Amino acid sequence: MIVKDHFLTGESFEIKKVSKGVLTTLPKTNTRDLRRYYDSKNYYSHSSSKSVLSILYDLSSRFMVFRKTKLVSRLLKDKNKLLDFGCGRGKFLLSVKKRGFEVCGVELIPSVQKELIAKNIKVYDRLESVSKPVNAITFWHSLEHINDISQTLILSRKYLHDKGILIVALPNYDSFDSKYYKTFWAAYDVPRHRVHFNKKGILQTVQKHGFKHLSTKPMILDSIYVSILSEKYKGTRMYYLFGFFIGVLSNLLAMFSKEYSSNIFIFEKTN
Repeated sequence: MIVKDHFLTGESFEIKKVSKGVLTTLPKTNTRDLRRYYDSKNYYSHSSSKSVLSILYDLSSRFMVFRKTKLVSRLLKDKNKLLDFGCGRGKFLLSVKKRGFEVCGVELIPSVQKELIAKNIKVYDRLESVSKPVNAITFWHSLEHINDISQTLILSRKYLHDKGILIVALPNYDSFDSKYYKTFWAAYDVPRHRVHFNKKGILQTVQKHGFKHLSTKPMILDSIYVSILSEKYKGTRMYYLFGFFIGVLSNLLAMFSKEYSSNIFIFEKTN
């Protein structure tokens, strides 16, 4: 399947199946070359702009920060050292820090790193630089951005305490909105998304690296946001209206199929 970078450059990339439930973006691009695909004032997780889509992203992000904070607080209780990979501008880390967590993050973009430092958040430019183990590592829509998933999971296990929690949130290419939009599905987000999973694919990938699956939770707002953005990429005139309808429909169908647009997967490090 050939998919365009609808968001930024208009370049075309290939998405190819590599194993059961796992797709990859080709050609392979190293981290240095990938930076130009992120370092844009319009990239939503780094943006402070006031476009309509940025405002929608910010509103859904605020709700999800609340939900994420509540989730990790329940899972970790008195174990409060947490690392967020691909932490963006640090909204989630600031939220859990207010709950008494000792936090740090991994972030690729130098300008965003400076913002995090100014907010008194310890930040690393790569996972290999982490200095001490933590009780939880979170990948909120960031694991799919990595070329070497296996090495990242090996390092994650290394830096987790015994019984440590790994949380992975990412898109599901078996969802209705993915199948409806096909090459216009915004959650393919090539070339920033290096790997693409369905539910079985991510479970098998993580579990074979020494983790036990505890639970899965849907991210119901993702289908609406992704569908609105997909309609925009298609050039639909009333893309907000059509995207909202498809996003809601995707969630309704997922109540039966269990194939939500995005999911949160919770794992525990095994001995």
